[in-house]
Amino acid sequence: MKTAKLVQDNLPNFNGHAALYECFPPMKDYDGTSRKFVVCSAANIMFSGVETYIFPANKKGDVIDWMVMEGSTKGTMSHSEALNNAGYTLK
Repeated sequence: MKTAKLVQDNLPNFNGHAALYECFPPMKDYDGTSRKFVVCSAANIMFSGVETYIFPANKKGDVIDWMVMEGSTKGTMSHSEALNNAGYTLK
């Protein structure tokens, strides 16, 4: 079973609601690199609407690549839904 555990909620310096999650097993990014930590960012962006994107991160919550990961979705502001789309369940 793939799980994501909340590490830090309400990360600063994001537009909207962002949180750091630890993934078990690590989530694969767009080039197949395993990422133990991810940031989910849910925001309402002018002209494009609501979206929840997943980004690879370090254990401090710093995004290390702005290329969105699998599970990222438009039309929702739900971290849980985006993580579920990536095959992970919140723990």
